[in-house]
Amino acid sequence: MPPSVGDLATPALIVDLDRVEANLRRVQAYADAQGVDLRPHVKTHKTPRFARAQLDGGAVGLCVAKLGEAEAFADAGFDDLVMPHTVATADKAARAVALAQRVRFAIGVDHPAQVAVLAAAAEGAARRLDVRLEVDTGAGRGGAPAEAVADLARRVRDAAGLRLAGVYTYEGYTYEARDRDELVARHDAAQVALLEVAATARPFADGAFAVSVGSTPSALAEVPLRPGITETRPGTYVFDDLTQARWAGGLEHAAAHVLATVVSVLPGRAVLDAGSKTLTSDRRPVQDGHGWLVDHRLPVVRLSEEHGVVEGPGVERLRVGERVRVLMNHVCPVANLFAELHLVREDVVVGVVPVAARGRLT
Repeated sequence: MPPSVGDLATPALIVDLDRVEANLRRVQAYADAQGVDLRPHVKTHKTPRFARAQLDGGAVGLCVAKLGEAEAFADAGFDDLVMPHTVATADKAARAVALAQRVRFAIGVDHPAQVAVLAAAAEGAARRLDVRLEVDTGAGRGGAPAEAVADLARRVRDAAGLRLAGVYTYEGYTYEARDRDELVARHDAAQVALLEVAATARPFADGAFAVSVGSTPSALAEVPLRPGITETRPGTYVFDDLTQARWAGGLEHAAAHVLATVVSVLPGRAVLDAGSKTLTSDRRPVQDGHGWLVDHRLPVVRLSEEHGVVEGPGVERLRVGERVRVLMNHVCPVANLFAELHLVREDVVVGVVPVAARGRLT
């Protein structure tokens, strides 16, 4: 007889397959309706099992966060990878070029020094390394300013081992939008800025040219995409989390939870066996706390390494030994903390898969 969720040792990361499948259909339908390619970011789940489900559902390829993730997915047989992040050292540039000899692989740049180190590594390679230019449209993190893009594009074009393959931006700062109208307005402004830059960079390109945007809130809120945008890159949507709940339409769309055990109930609080090593210390953009007990409507208010403290009205009703499901603030780092995912349907464990790209930080 298959084990039930209640049989699992805690803390464990459980994934509801029915909800995952609904989430995948929802975002693929959004991309199809907008007429753009869906290239999901696998940093959320880090597992070939879910990457294959995304491709089988209509995604054109995958996004990765680090070279180590790209290598893990290439080893697993995936052959169309984009890394919308940058590298600055010869060793990592050599790894990027090596990946481009094995699979279709593109990497981001936002600085002339990155172009130089990639060009040096790619000199004499049998296959050119595809490069996409990262553009800052408001995040204030990575990304070249608009006025620097033409020079970057020229440098990539002039490097024999490189090929300019597109531009991209990340609108993660829109997570803090107060409502859908503000979310749409922020995303639209980012699209306008990126399309203007794309027109500057495209003449330096050789072949297909991607104009890539996207985040999970934009997909869940069905933000309209302007003509000329070719690709969207959401990631968290596969599982959703507490931060995404307002865009997803409620907690019932969240597919991944940390299963924890109540280990103590004290005056005014309860203690879980899940702390920062399982829930992470990430906080939500719009609310304090570290997670939510979905079956009891109580917040995890404090974390230490091994313990989570729950407070709120009725907390004394929790019982020592009781299993609880915690919806985490941010699922991506949580998945990176677990060695395996327990796959469930209606509280029956139907499979266990390793988090194959876990810990691929370089």
